[in-house]
Amino acid sequence: MTKFDIRRTITRYINQEATQEELSMLYEWVKKGNNQEVFKKYVQADFLINYQNRSWKSEEAFKNFLETIKENDSKKVRSLLVRGDMWKYAAAIVVIVSTSFFALLYSTPQEDMTPRVDLNMITLQLENGEVLNLDPSANGTIKSKMGNTVFSLVEGVLIQKNGTKGKKVEKNNVLKIPYGKKLSVTLQDGTVVMLNSGSTLSYPASFSGKDKREVYLQGEAFFEVAKNPEQPFFVKTNTIYTQVYGTVFNVSAYTEDGVAEVVLVEGSVGVGEVDVNTSKTPQMLKPSQKASKLLDVESGFVVEDVDVSSYVSWTKGILTFENEAMSNIIKKLERQYNIHIINQFEELGERRFTGMFDVEDIDRVLKTIQTHTRFSYQKEGKTITIKEPNKQ
Repeated sequence: MTKFDIRRTITRYINQEATQEELSMLYEWVKKGNNQEVFKKYVQADFLINYQNRSWKSEEAFKNFLETIKENDSKKVRSLLVRGDMWKYAAAIVVIVSTSFFALLYSTPQEDMTPRVDLNMITLQLENGEVLNLDPSANGTIKSKMGNTVFSLVEGVLIQKNGTKGKKVEKNNVLKIPYGKKLSVTLQDGTVVMLNSGSTLSYPASFSGKDKREVYLQGEAFFEVAKNPEQPFFVKTNTIYTQVYGTVFNVSAYTEDGVAEVVLVEGSVGVGEVDVNTSKTPQMLKPSQKASKLLDVESGFVVEDVDVSSYVSWTKGILTFENEAMSNIIKKLERQYNIHIINQFEELGERRFTGMFDVEDIDRVLKTIQTHTRFSYQKEGKTITIKEPNKQ
């Protein structure tokens, strides 16, 4: 079972829709590698939504459950199929976390996430026009003013429990990520989208009743799409679309970059131009291929084999440049660090660099580049001015 199937199975498990076979496979998957972390985020988030106002601090109950796990060790599926909603969450958490984390999770009050006006925060505009401010560093739940839409935000992952199930949704939610921020959102179908800095995603709160799943992107996002052959998934930008067949891929379409790119990690996708006749067969990609198209230029896609790691490293907090012009690097630095860079050294903008930076500050990045090419720079607030060497 692929990780995309697993994500859908976790969602089905939380909604108590998983079959016996799915539960058995889920149990085996959770025990391997770092899969516990993925499972933890889903279950913890769902618990916060449904049981935030309930108290559950009984150490005796927790110890009794541990004994139940031991007794049913040979009955692997049953350790996930405990009775009652509350014990469902206990089972999931016991599999993946220590007693100390369990105590921390249920004894620490959730942070007040009342929306406040802050232009540097992530914003989510609901279909009714209401705007919520989100802080990815805070764990908690958020309710719309109408009270029929509830979100949980846990460890940088946003999950919605909406009141539109079974109803036709006319307008989309609009999620905007400012410079210097990132956020993952789990859509209603179990698809996970990680949005990079300076990106906007428009998506329906529910895909129910639609013949296809369609979202709109400005900027860059990493998609892990839940499979559903009966409801194909489309990602649209201003100029291109990506038709998805259940897969992992990255789409980058920043207007300021002048190019739209789709990089396929796993599975299969087709890419095409938005304004071209939709009956035209899309350009198919194979894993480790990139399709790119210049914006505002009447030309087709350029498809090439690439090392996908450099295109998706941002999802791990790593900034990567692969033989990239400094003019393009500056755009990435501005988005990554929420700064404005003025380059007065024209020759520098044309030079190309290759490098990788992991959780570095902007000074460290610039000083590293300085070791290869001489230039000077000055900082004033959030503005950095790059100058030719020996010029002040």
